[in-house]
Amino acid sequence: MALRRVLALAAALGRRSCCSKPSLPPDFVEALRAVVGAPNVSTATAVREQHGHDESMHPCAPPDVVVWPQAVEQVQELAALCHRSRVPMVPFGTGTGLEGGVNAVQGGVCFDLSRMDAIAELSLEDFSVAVEPGVTRKALNKHLRGTGLWFPVGTVGERGSWGWE
Repeated sequence: MALRRVLALAAALGRRSCCSKPSLPPDFVEALRAVVGAPNVSTATAVREQHGHDESMHPCAPPDVVVWPQAVEQVQELAALCHRSRVPMVPFGTGTGLEGGVNAVQGGVCFDLSRMDAIAELSLEDFSVAVEPGVTRKALNKHLRGTGLWFPVGTVGERGSWGWE
């Protein structure tokens, strides 16, 4: 009985339930393609499903579209476009997370950051390295080979990335 009252109140207030998914605005996918190029945007079901789950127990909740930005400026432009259109953004590294953080329960745009894989700066003096979010632990250790440094096993798995998993 209480659930019926809550649902009736939510409907009366015009709010979406936690599971409703609004549709994308007209021409939104074309605007994404204008930012990152057509080959870097996908609405294919298989691609969306791959990006709608991680290693957690949560069921797949695919985004409406997946984009592969390759530069910080593209991420900024995509984020501004999503913000203006009130479209949810979901970051994706490699899908190895355990919390369901990549599940797009409200749909939206999945930002697959795997192609942002540059190692920007290495300082041997202070043992620091600046990486883009798509750099994996394995790639970083390959880059560090011969320096006497390595990034040991920790919270980032073999396939994991530094950004979002």
